[in-house]
Amino acid sequence: MSMENRLLLGRCCRFLCIYDHESGLRALRSMASTDSAPDADRPALVLLSPEGAGVYMGAVWWHALVQGLAAAVTGQESGSFQVDGNEADGLPFVHVLDCGGSAVHAVMALRHGQRAVVLDAQDAQAMAARTLFRQAGGVVLASRPAIISPY
Repeated sequence: MSMENRLLLGRCCRFLCIYDHESGLRALRSMASTDSAPDADRPALVLLSPEGAGVYMGAVWWHALVQGLAAAVTGQESGSFQVDGNEADGLPFVHVLDCGGSAVHAVMALRHGQRAVVLDAQDAQAMAARTLFRQAGGVVLASRPAIISPY
């Protein structure tokens, strides 16, 4: 799993599970207060959806949530939320949508612009979804990463 996590950002990651806008802001504030200066050796911040949220909430919900967090973060004073960005979608943090075992929901998320998902299935549909993500320059984590704590 750590190898896949490194593929996500090219280095170690700190996964923070968020459930809504407020939990996302708490997670980002917590990271901003503990990581005062950017450092290439420190783990990168990655926001992670609740387990299986790609299935029961969907990619549109997740994108609305992370876009709202990005707007709140960029609206803050003096860049106090300087965390590792994901240039692919222009957000000031990286995010992963957990699609559980549903390859269909992972592919729908890809079509909505999601570049990193958790897909813990190993069937033919999951293999096809992994191929699509690879072709699109995305990442599929084969299992849910360990999280710091839910916010």
